[in-house]
Amino acid sequence: MVNTLRAKFGQENVVASDIKKPTLEQRSTGPYVYADVLNYRALEQIVVDYGIDWVVHFSAILSAAGERNPSLGLNVNINGFQNVLELAKNHKLRLLSPSTMGAFGPTTPKDMTPDLTIMRPNTIYGISKVHMELLGEYYCEKFGVDFRSLRYPGIISADSPPGGGTTDYAVDIFHAALKDNRYT
Repeated sequence: MVNTLRAKFGQENVVASDIKKPTLEQRSTGPYVYADVLNYRALEQIVVDYGIDWVVHFSAILSAAGERNPSLGLNVNINGFQNVLELAKNHKLRLLSPSTMGAFGPTTPKDMTPDLTIMRPNTIYGISKVHMELLGEYYCEKFGVDFRSLRYPGIISADSPPGGGTTDYAVDIFHAALKDNRYT
């Protein structure tokens, strides 16, 4: 996504971030900063230093990883999102934070699922995404935060290795096929 945004808005106008050390390639294509969503003050400094007005918030502990470590999943997914939401409110930022099919659950209608439906997820990740959607709506209505969210069915990336989500099997197949020209 960073490459697409940089192509559209200019390399210097999109600040990429992660809690991982960037590769040389990542650092050579535009601004890249270390950002821990659990550190509000550090995030605020980045917003101020770079004049940020839009945040695309992807930080999350995904499904499988969240089930292995529920405390970390709750901390990053709920408290980290709360920090980003407070930044959006305090600095008048526009905020896009994607949701997922994980926000549904086993009792959600499986055919022609409406936007407003039963949402009883059974994973930490799904529970935190329902929380994110509802809190984002609340901040929009109560404080005027320009909050947006999309429910992705699953993301498979040619650029990223499996990261603990529900699509890891498909991602692993894809990367193995690229590497070895086959998958078994």
